[in-house]
Amino acid sequence: MKKYNMHVSPQMMGPGFKLARAYVPFQVMDKIYEPWKGLMRGTIFPELYDPYPKKKRSEED
Repeated sequence: MKKYNMHVSPQMMGPGFKLARAYVPFQVMDKIYEPWKGLMRGTIFPELYDPYPKKKRSEED
């Protein structure tokens, strides 16, 4: 197995720095989309459906 030698600068070590932590809230399965709607939206869970807002195209694009 290959071992990697990762360089960590001295400024990044010490008591002021902590490892990253992920926060994942609990999700309760309440509602689901119908299968065809879930396929169109990429998820069957309405809580996870959050599309990007549509931007108006400028004349230059």
